[in-house]
Amino acid sequence: MFRAIRALVRKDLVMTLRSPVFLVISILVPALFALLYSLIVQAATTVPIVVARDSQGVYSDQFMQIMRSMKSEDGKAWLIKTEDPERAAEMYRDGDTIGLVRIPAGFDTAAAAGRAEVNLQLENINSDITKNFELRIEHIIREMSVASSPSAAVVIQENPRFSKDMSFQRYMGTGLLMFTILYAAMVNTGNLVAREWEDRTAKGIVLAPRSFTPFIVGKWAVTSVQTLLSTALVAGTLALTLDYPLSRLGPGTWLPMLALFFYGAALGMLLGVALRRSLPVVPLAAVLTLVHFLLCGFESYLRGYAHGGLVEALWLSTRYWPVASMTDQIRAAMEGLPLVATLPGAAGWMAALVAVLVTSSVWFLRSRLTFTQGQ
Repeated sequence: MFRAIRALVRKDLVMTLRSPVFLVISILVPALFALLYSLIVQAATTVPIVVARDSQGVYSDQFMQIMRSMKSEDGKAWLIKTEDPERAAEMYRDGDTIGLVRIPAGFDTAAAAGRAEVNLQLENINSDITKNFELRIEHIIREMSVASSPSAAVVIQENPRFSKDMSFQRYMGTGLLMFTILYAAMVNTGNLVAREWEDRTAKGIVLAPRSFTPFIVGKWAVTSVQTLLSTALVAGTLALTLDYPLSRLGPGTWLPMLALFFYGAALGMLLGVALRRSLPVVPLAAVLTLVHFLLCGFESYLRGYAHGGLVEALWLSTRYWPVASMTDQIRAAMEGLPLVATLPGAAGWMAALVAVLVTSSVWFLRSRLTFTQGQ
């Protein structure tokens, strides 16, 4: 058996080196996807804005101080390009910024009397952008109220589940890492399996007087090397663009990452034996991986829209799909948090899923022992 596995591994490695197109695809697609999302995350963290400050005084100073100091785990909330009224109006008019905050003349006098107003002008491209601007301005006003007249201010008491907010960059980075492992494992395995039919070598392998174990193990061994290359490149991209802490990917993350690999490889094998063509594997793997990313890797975004209907049903389904628990465990380990409560059950479900997918692949191999094109 080990001799057969070595022979298959050697053959697949040679084939990959001679025609590395699919290996390049499996590396570049997740790398570009991670780069795109990391740039979006960075852009969403710090909002560029201009301030037309027509009032000078204690209260307007306080407003600007709070605005400049606003930040989260991911960075500063505002990038204030100018405070000059004329320059701010010009930049907003020319489209150099989508938001303008105007502190009108008489703001300080009105604030002392408890009735000051600021004006927010927006290029309201969509409701999400509008909401972010409004919430941040409301936060400044609330902070001013607490500092100026605590007895009259509305106090909001928060009781967060975790002692510290997780950086959204690390949250998104883990989701992109999950995407990479699933996609690379799926595409590489599916391609290696399908090419046995395209290169007319399937007959000798499938009809050999052995079990399908060498065939499966050999494909997964080569895929593991290819997936490791893709994961390393994407991890480096995340470290550069999102400051993703690679040093935290310790023992607590290895088992979930390995489980994601086996799941992706099992899906890829099923696609390969079912399709027997390399080209359809790539788009189907991309769709399947993207669905997993949106439902399990970016669950916080889906949660915000889970107010009934199909979206809520999809969000609830993530509680039972083991990919979500594996991804959450990687996040928890990186933040030094305890094991995810659903991890033991998810590990069992993941093993069962992999077994079902592999069994289905073997069934396809045994039930479709027909060969064309001279085989």
